Amino acid sequence: MDIVLKFVDCTRSKHNLTLLYQYNEITFTTTLWYSTVDFHLLESEYGQEYMEKIYFHILLFHGLKILSLKPTHLDLGKYAKYWTNNLQKLWSISVEQCLGQWRYETGNLDYQGAEIISQDVAIVSPPVVTIAAGETPLLLCNGGGKDSLLMARLLDDHQIPFDSFSINLHTHANPEKLFEMHEKHLYKLQKTPKKVHRQYIIESFLNSPAAQLHGIKKLEVSEIRNYEDLPLAYGMFGILPIILQEKYTQLCYGNEKSADSEQIKVEEQTINHAWCKSTECEILYEEYIQQEFITNLTIFSLLKPMSDTLVYRLLSQKVRDNDLKLVYSCNTNPPWCKSCPKCAYVYLSYMAYVTPEQADEVRYLLNQENLFNRPDLQLYYRQLMGLEAHNAFECVGEIEENKLALEKCVERGFTGEAIDCYVQEARLNGSEYQKLREKYQQLDLSYQRLPAKLMEILIEESQSLK
Repeated sequence: MDIVLKFVDCTRSKHNLTLLYQYNEITFTTTLWYSTVDFHLLESEYGQEYMEKIYFHILLFHGLKILSLKPTHLDLGKYAKYWTNNLQKLWSISVEQCLGQWRYETGNLDYQGAEIISQDVAIVSPPVVTIAAGETPLLLCNGGGKDSLLMARLLDDHQIPFDSFSINLHTHANPEKLFEMHEKHLYKLQKTPKKVHRQYIIESFLNSPAAQLHGIKKLEVSEIRNYEDLPLAYGMFGILPIILQEKYTQLCYGNEKSADSEQIKVEEQTINHAWCKSTECEILYEEYIQQEFITNLTIFSLLKPMSDTLVYRLLSQKVRDNDLKLVYSCNTNPPWCKSCPKCAYVYLSYMAYVTPEQADEVRYLLNQENLFNRPDLQLYYRQLMGLEAHNAFECVGEIEENKLALEKCVERGFTGEAIDCYVQEARLNGSEYQKLREKYQQLDLSYQRLPAKLMEILIEESQSLK
């Protein structure tokens, strides 16, 4: 039976976009509110056709999540005029990679996406633009976690000006509270960003019972982990209005090096929870945006040359008093749900690499609870140390990197059920430990996407580590 997902419309007011989808008889909407964007001014400066093409890309890539209802066909409606071979390639790769975890966890490995309903329309290609850089050319994506904190500290300490952008990924959470958590650390810098941009998402799909009511088994649509990396797909288009208005020419993420490694390969399919944070994705989207929208926008990840081992070691030296209380990494119930793989991993890494005083600060936030002993985290710790079928489906370190952190915790005298499991079933021997220690202390200089000044900063800071 044909099941059609139609991209109906993207309407706009001065400060918001409303995306409208129709899945058979069901209608879904996603509304994006921008705290600083004036769409009227953008259309006046760049033209309505150019901006409509951007609106369509935002509509299209926000629709990735609705593919979990397994439509057989996609109807582009009035936007078919923007469908090109270039976009077909980007869309196909994004569908394959971004929905990989969902396909694996729900037993839908055979689902390869939906067929585009072809329409005989003339392709419309508004001219691309080249931006004259504004006062501050660098826009830093701020997710409110330890990576965002470290990036802000590195740039601030080296007098590199930047503005900040945040998005409320957790659509079930109070957005004002979430943004407040995102931004607290920015106001402790020597020089606070002049502009702090917010994008609010009001979502009717992720919080709906659509999957259960329509017979899509083994899927909890509101489970954010299945879709956590999608904001980096639709977000690269959703951020373009801000870039165009403020004239940014550099878009900086804090994507981790381990995002270039998959969790598991199944039936010749590579499943990578964090593919949208990978270098492959970064290059793919940058090239597309340069060809279709902005010729001189560069996209890179400041921390990509660093293993998480280096990230946490450097973080321990760059944070100020109480900084760790200002950030969070949990993607389930921020700041700490204490029941997800991200909480398990971040706790492990903090205990392994931050100073004893900073570790006490973290334990204070957790009411002195030892997460190594939590029963609901033991499966995730086993995954992190390579004792299960795959590494944890989260933005976590590579298995060898995780085992190195566990060994550091043993050295530091930490105890708990997860530590016992590591010692008994997965412990590194002396030569393995030394080899991995040397491996993860090195910057990856093969990542050549950073501006020269930023790479110089990373080299200087990594060399200064005690």
